[in-house]
Amino acid sequence: MNSRLDMRSIFRCMMEGGYYPTYEKTHILFNIDDNTAVVEYEEGVLSIRLFFSIEEEAYDLFLEASNATMTETFMVKPAVLDDMKNIMFSCEILCDTVKEFRKFFPIGVERLTEAVMMHKAEMKRLILAEKVSSAAISASEDTYIMSSKGLKPLS
Repeated sequence: MNSRLDMRSIFRCMMEGGYYPTYEKTHILFNIDDNTAVVEYEEGVLSIRLFFSIEEEAYDLFLEASNATMTETFMVKPAVLDDMKNIMFSCEILCDTVKEFRKFFPIGVERLTEAVMMHKAEMKRLILAEKVSSAAISASEDTYIMSSKGLKPLS
């Protein structure tokens, strides 16, 4: 089957592929690892997107992790949205036919999943680094307080 791609054929292929999608007026929803993904198709460009909320106090870490992830991926780009409260992972694929969709959609989903995992790993690394840094600062403050009181830290 090498017919032209449209939202209905995308939905049909996703059903056949076991993605259990939900058809909306302008997009299709399905799950990737317990997260809702959005599929859109317009003028030969297939977009697969995931959205996550950003905790306000972790905004800088999200931005740093997003930049690190962006340098490691070529198909998926994380972007902090204008409201600064959400992040989107987006994979765009040029795709005109059902045959191309069947070939490239699973790869796009896989790359999207990998990018989210990369981002999570980078967030964990950054949070750990921040905790270690905070502990080091706290320890140096304790050392100063103890030495200013005539007490010597154990070495």
